[in-house]
Amino acid sequence: MPAANESPTNYPNPSDQNSQAAETEEVSFIRSQNCCVCFVDIVESTRITSSINNPEKVRKYYGIFLNTMAAIAKNFGAKVIKNVGDCLIFYYPKTSDSSNKSSFKDVIECCITMIEARDTINEKLHEEELPSLSYRISADYGRVEVARSTTSQSDDLFGPTMNMCAKINSKASPNGLAIGDGLHKVIRSFSLLTSLEENYYHFEEMLRSEDQQEGFNKYPVFFLQHTNRSTFSQSERKQDGRHTPTILLVDDEEDILYTFKTGLASEGFNVEAFADPMEALTHFATVNPSHYDLAILDIRMPGLNGLQLYYRLKAINRNIKILFVSALDAVPELISILPDVKTTDDIIKKPVTIGNFVSAVNTALA
Repeated sequence: MPAANESPTNYPNPSDQNSQAAETEEVSFIRSQNCCVCFVDIVESTRITSSINNPEKVRKYYGIFLNTMAAIAKNFGAKVIKNVGDCLIFYYPKTSDSSNKSSFKDVIECCITMIEARDTINEKLHEEELPSLSYRISADYGRVEVARSTTSQSDDLFGPTMNMCAKINSKASPNGLAIGDGLHKVIRSFSLLTSLEENYYHFEEMLRSEDQQEGFNKYPVFFLQHTNRSTFSQSERKQDGRHTPTILLVDDEEDILYTFKTGLASEGFNVEAFADPMEALTHFATVNPSHYDLAILDIRMPGLNGLQLYYRLKAINRNIKILFVSALDAVPELISILPDVKTTDDIIKKPVTIGNFVSAVNTALA
């Protein structure tokens, strides 16, 4: 028996053990929540990159794709989790509020914008003498476990929603989108399917044979389909020397819109002006693709910003010239992801005089 003044044996405190264990855990789970997740994966990248002998070219190949996709995702409020090889994984934090209709609209608009960015990405690849690529996009909504590792302050996600989104990615067609039933139910409840149809898209459920009606294959998957729109002959455009340039002008600030339109009209240009970017897109989709010589887009606009609208217009007419207008210092970002934006001359910085504005337009049309 120890003496009265002798310290008793120091047995480990269970709470201290738990604390030490927590400190040494590589991954700590923070919370559970519902949200929308998305995977974008290059098709046959191993085969393609094996034919590229220069390591710098391989890095450039992946960099152009991943950086463009990440920029688009962030533009729609998504948070990039990580890239695994040739796959970019991200989620939309605002979709944790299941009543936030606009956040789910952003998810679908983001995926469509990514699909329509393919020509832009391949154009940048061709500038670097690299081969074209295709990719598949998948998205779903459901419960995820949010975690953080000791070596990173970035969130990571785990759980069946992540697993399902990864699995249905292979079901998507190249340059297409597949969504799971969880996300489809939400967008259907918000009547977002009707909004999609107005913009020439709709979802169709994947058909299965009887032997595919169990396990993972039982989970409903839906494919985004492009609704056929009327087409026009490129020869319909006037090609004589008397052709007056026609300009599509989009800016949500109506005072600026009126000033720009008046200034251009006084110089003899034909101008169609829109304060609502969605109305502008709908209009652009219904006219001859070669009707417009130039589109002038404000960058910061509600609903559909200039960068998003850029990709949508390019999907309809890849040859349309586009000029950006902005009070933001967006040149570095745009130069990094858009082949059309090479110098500061491709962006008109607000505020601008009418004289300088018209001069920039003439330069873009030259």
